[in-house]
Amino acid sequence: MDAKAGHVTPRPTSTRARVPAAQAPVRAKRPREAPVDVAGVSISNPTRPIPNEEGVTKLDVVRYNEAVAQWLLPQIADRPLSLIRCPGGDFGSCHFRRHPEGEREAGGGIPHVRVSTLQALIASVQGGTFEFHSWGSGFPRIDRPDRITLDLDPDPQMSWRTFREALELTRALLDNLGLRWFVKTTGGKGLHFVLPIVRRDDWDDVKAFARRIAEHLATSVPTLFTANASKAKRTGRVYVDYLRNGEGATAIAAYSLRARPGLPVSMPIAWSALDDDVRGDRFNIGTVPSMIEGRRVDPWAAYEDARQSIADARRRLAG
Repeated sequence: MDAKAGHVTPRPTSTRARVPAAQAPVRAKRPREAPVDVAGVSISNPTRPIPNEEGVTKLDVVRYNEAVAQWLLPQIADRPLSLIRCPGGDFGSCHFRRHPEGEREAGGGIPHVRVSTLQALIASVQGGTFEFHSWGSGFPRIDRPDRITLDLDPDPQMSWRTFREALELTRALLDNLGLRWFVKTTGGKGLHFVLPIVRRDDWDDVKAFARRIAEHLATSVPTLFTANASKAKRTGRVYVDYLRNGEGATAIAAYSLRARPGLPVSMPIAWSALDDDVRGDRFNIGTVPSMIEGRRVDPWAAYEDARQSIADARRRLAG
């Protein structure tokens, strides 16, 4: 906790012999760095290394977000966000932030974190943000979701071949329900199916629909899928996490870094990319900007045009 202003706690007197000032070791001070301007934001300590990430500096993290901003911002702009901030770039000291520090809305409510411009994005990263997690809805109607995220989370020991089979079965179900979907890596061991939807149903209805999909997979192939969050039930299976579709729940945003070894990225991919194991840091801070610059087709280019009603799919699933 912060000490109260003006209050100084006296230090206990040491019983050890004091080292004479002339003999006390002198610590070399790190020279003060000149800040670097990125998108109108002053970046302090730009060459400060990211602990345990050899050769990666704070400025590298800032430059990554600047490079992917035109793809990242549409995924987070005008949405309530949760940020994972890691002071000093230390992944061992990361914490969530869901509300702007010290701000209050009219009437005393606490506002949501919002990042909708390049300058706001870079300012957030300057402040220590590594990960951007977004709600499945946007302002002004945050009570009406506009996307469904199915998080397929495999047992850590599961082979890529088995997980790939689970992905194929999930794809087949969504296709049979007449649903349009997009896939992205999570920067971890799983994969997200993301379904853009029209803003019509409320949170309870959307969450219930996502749950029905998860339970259908678990019932159809119980040796491969589970819809139960219990760790004991996940052994050897893929957990289909539908809970990310409840009000206030978040999912890692496409193109966001992850505060993990290797600095992986949650990367939108084409289905053909699943011929190879895409888990973990296959896509990372060093490889993604050049991949984006060199690609001919954006696998999520049709995302906004794919918004859909879930009414027909709900009836098919019920039948």
